[in-house]
Amino acid sequence: MKDYDGEIVDPTYSYWQDVDGVTEDAVRKAHACYCGEITMVDTWIGHFLRLVENMDLLDNTAIIFTTDHGFYFGEHGGLFGKMTLSHPQKIPYWFRPNHRWIRSPLWEETISCPLIIRVPNINPGIQNGLTSAIDIMPTVLDLMNIEIPKVVEGHSLVPLMKNKDLKSRDFVISAHPFTNTGAVIRSVDGQQRETIGSDVTITTKKWSLLYSTEPGQSWLYHLPSDPKQEQNVINENSSIAHEIHQKLVNFLKESNLNPELLEPRLQLRLDKTAKLPEPWKGRLENH
Repeated sequence: MKDYDGEIVDPTYSYWQDVDGVTEDAVRKAHACYCGEITMVDTWIGHFLRLVENMDLLDNTAIIFTTDHGFYFGEHGGLFGKMTLSHPQKIPYWFRPNHRWIRSPLWEETISCPLIIRVPNINPGIQNGLTSAIDIMPTVLDLMNIEIPKVVEGHSLVPLMKNKDLKSRDFVISAHPFTNTGAVIRSVDGQQRETIGSDVTITTKKWSLLYSTEPGQSWLYHLPSDPKQEQNVINENSSIAHEIHQKLVNFLKESNLNPELLEPRLQLRLDKTAKLPEPWKGRLENH
């Protein structure tokens, strides 16, 4: 960032507009620093790969590059962080152990992650299909000619790398830890905090369903025409939403989710009259 003054801008884990003293320029500065970190990672990975090449190891080394999640820098009405606190304050989030995590929707900015795999003797190419983080471990085992245990739920990506025409996953699921309202979790920083529900996003090649157990709080986006997920079209496409939700239900049943956690997620409750709770009220008119 040109003329960076060294200021560290902590995420508010909320809408930045709701925190006194935080400005749009500060959010832009935080985003610029984030981009600088990405550039730094790119640089050092480049040095590492050159070292592997200089050591003559490229011909017998598989390289997998990915990450765990993204971050919001003002998207979707002003979110700044990766989760949302119930009562944001202008103090670092790690000093707020008694606050609650409220609904923290998983839009593409946080769940669409890079995955680059280089394997000797496999031609480079692009696979446009869907993959999940649980596919990485069986991929590594496959590359090392180690048998993949039957209990592993992921699938090796090696066949897809060898044959780009093979069919990938029909859908993937992104979620916070499955909890019911009032549960205490230690996500993000290890601090105990109460949660109000847990968010799940079901992504297909064309659609993204941000599912909530609350009536009227599930949102559907058509990714090819609305990649920034700005227009919730669930009411116009309720049958598609129900179909995608059933994929989630089937997955949870097959995964033997605790019945106490499963039961609240068995229905997709569409209620056109439902009002957005705070702090979403007034923030998501276009969603």
